Amino acid sequence: MTRAARALAVTSAAAVLALAVTACSGPEADAPASPTEDAATTADAFLETYVDGGRVARTDQGGDTVSEGQAYGLLLAVVAGDEPVFDEIWDWTTTNLQREDGLLAWRWDDGAVVDDQPASDADLDAARALVLAGDAFDRDDLRAEGVDLGTALLDEMTASTALGRILLPGPWATASPHAYNPSYASPAAFAVLSEASGDPRWDELAEGSRAATEALLDANALPTNWATVATDGTVAIAGAANGEGEPEYGYDAARASIRYAESCDPEDAAIAARIASALPDDEVLPAELDSGAGAVTSDQHPVAYAARAAAYAADGRGGDAEADLGRMTATAAEAPTYYGDAWTALAEAMLTNDALAGCPPLAASEADAATSSAGALQDPVAEEAVSAAVPEHVSIPAIGVESDLIGLGRGADGWIEAPADYNDVGWYEDGVVPGDIGPAVIAAHVDSPWAAAVFHDLGKLQPGDTVSVSRSDGTTAEFVVTGIQNVKKHDFPTASIYAPVPTPELRLVTCGGPISSETGLYEDNVVVTAVAA
Repeated sequence: MTRAARALAVTSAAAVLALAVTACSGPEADAPASPTEDAATTADAFLETYVDGGRVARTDQGGDTVSEGQAYGLLLAVVAGDEPVFDEIWDWTTTNLQREDGLLAWRWDDGAVVDDQPASDADLDAARALVLAGDAFDRDDLRAEGVDLGTALLDEMTASTALGRILLPGPWATASPHAYNPSYASPAAFAVLSEASGDPRWDELAEGSRAATEALLDANALPTNWATVATDGTVAIAGAANGEGEPEYGYDAARASIRYAESCDPEDAAIAARIASALPDDEVLPAELDSGAGAVTSDQHPVAYAARAAAYAADGRGGDAEADLGRMTATAAEAPTYYGDAWTALAEAMLTNDALAGCPPLAASEADAATSSAGALQDPVAEEAVSAAVPEHVSIPAIGVESDLIGLGRGADGWIEAPADYNDVGWYEDGVVPGDIGPAVIAAHVDSPWAAAVFHDLGKLQPGDTVSVSRSDGTTAEFVVTGIQNVKKHDFPTASIYAPVPTPELRLVTCGGPISSETGLYEDNVVVTAVAA
């Protein structure tokens, strides 16, 4: 899929329609800043704080510079749309860190390189940034340098295994079993560089990295900072790059879910979603966990919250993801650090807007911010994929719902027509047919001016409860509830709830949460997610 096609997919996934249900309408409110504006502001703040003459300084770690930091600066300059700062960072990098083979030396301190070894995550991020800057600033020179840097990485820091091509942390890891850092792989970067270069090894690297990371999660529910991958495909968790120490989920491993959640490939996003179930759900999340998810420190760090937000977003838990992004920002503000501020800015960009050419799971359109409706609904399925069947009846035994289904279309104002009867249940007939591939939408009122309505108990559903939808073709689509969340109507996480999915899914929507003192109407939506049984 080309970047243009990916951008179109994101646009389609974020195109929204308001659900005009009178009892669900929320209060008018000023539209918050768009995700793009928020990400650019945060990126600007990082650049202003840590970039000095093109050098990204780790001010809280002695003031040295690493190639990773230069790459972060380049990516954030793209997010900020700041061509002069991008050039300044890249000029410093090529002058002080670039080796004869084109790769970047890892560490510089006090006027000189003190560690000449390259780090593949830094080189990969820098190559991605160069290609994206070439596109953003219409610069063929930057695009070509990005392709060249990526080619050097492919030549010297990848290896073929039975699982496919994998990304090595550095040239020192060529012997089997290879040291493997799951957070170095970046599916979105692989896609950008594949399109820019036409080199098939990028697609091989995407497939091999996915297979290796899946195998790692088979071995341990949480990704660890380090692992090993043998030539025969055997994967094992490890304590460090040299294999010593106890395996942990920490400052490195946390990045894995962020990188996989921003991928446009549903198989990659599924990896991030898989990590969600292994993380503790406590409001306070320790910065480091052991391999079994037990706390090994009481410290908190923005990257830990960013990682859980990414995992939640990929798992369809948009409200929980937004809450963790808030914790990320608060933690970064309380104790600013180079690494924490870098990943606060990067996570906001990767998860909420497409400046870095990914498919951000928490992206929102301008319509999301402006609408005060019950929720943002959309049709993520191409016209040719829509079934000829129609749903006729829905059954939700756990809350005693047995109802025929009516079609909900768009009114003259572009909003979805509400059920005229408070006890009617409707399906969005311009969207996915329940039982077809994608997120089908069924909606109804929670109450009426005088009594409870048909979806009054929707919020009482639990994971494992069932939903059945009978269709006109004689089939019955069976679903199992996997999650339920309350989300703010004025900040509805459209992309995470209604984005395209590779299997049949269902979204049951009604109103909930507090009632506005100004309007007397509900401020939230209740959204139940169910997957094909």
